[in-house]
Amino acid sequence: MDVPLSPWMTELFGEQVLAVRTGLGQALRNMQANAQAGQEQADVRTKHPFGSARWSGQFERVYEELRELPGARAVKPYRFPFDLVLVGRGLIYPFLYARTRSDILTARVPSNSGMVRELFTFAPAPTAPTSIQGAFDFEFATPPEEPAVELHGGLTTVPPDTCLVLVPFACNSSELLEAHWGVAAHGADGMLDWVAGPEALPLPEAVTFHGKRLSSIPAQSGPAILEHTGFDQGETPTLTLSSRSNVDRTINVTPLTEAEPAKPQINENDATN
Repeated sequence: MDVPLSPWMTELFGEQVLAVRTGLGQALRNMQANAQAGQEQADVRTKHPFGSARWSGQFERVYEELRELPGARAVKPYRFPFDLVLVGRGLIYPFLYARTRSDILTARVPSNSGMVRELFTFAPAPTAPTSIQGAFDFEFATPPEEPAVELHGGLTTVPPDTCLVLVPFACNSSELLEAHWGVAAHGADGMLDWVAGPEALPLPEAVTFHGKRLSSIPAQSGPAILEHTGFDQGETPTLTLSSRSNVDRTINVTPLTEAEPAKPQINENDATN
């Protein structure tokens, strides 16, 4: 069954809206498959391989799926190792919000880093809390205004009418559980104040790959000299032999087979400071 497109999606992504939605779902499916494969090949008890591959994959697979769309371009935030994707007026930011099925309305911003604060300059302003001052005569101090956030890196090239599109998803090392997308303000305590959405992202069952992927550990090879496994299989070393002089033989000098040890120039018990 086709899932209808909401007006906010078309407003931000224009004619590419369906391709964006389809690509996001496929990217998350591929992310999950890559991360699970990395965990299996690592063959360790911790979930670190899955977590590392999942974190990088949530950005790289999205870029891989959307980069060839008309009008799409990469945006690299300052000191961030991955590219985000800008399509039309929508700047896409995927993040993990839960490892179990959870209420998307309780999702929080993953961090309050400088990059995240810069990203939310392209989001709607948070809704002001309802004041009770009108019902009482108490006077409340005016809260200080938040200092303006200065943009850095690739975010300085983003048009001012751009809108941040959040793509929160839930997954663990066993399965990809669910994914959503929408537009939200950064509310109090990291909570998201949703303005448009969040709406479920259709997740395909099949995994697709672009280009060649590592499906098995290739045979390891090296220089020929490293391929020998036995001590008697290597090359025979060259020995330099020299005969004793007639004088040494006459006076019966003991043959010198090893260099005499050097006498220490300082005793280890001597003070050095």
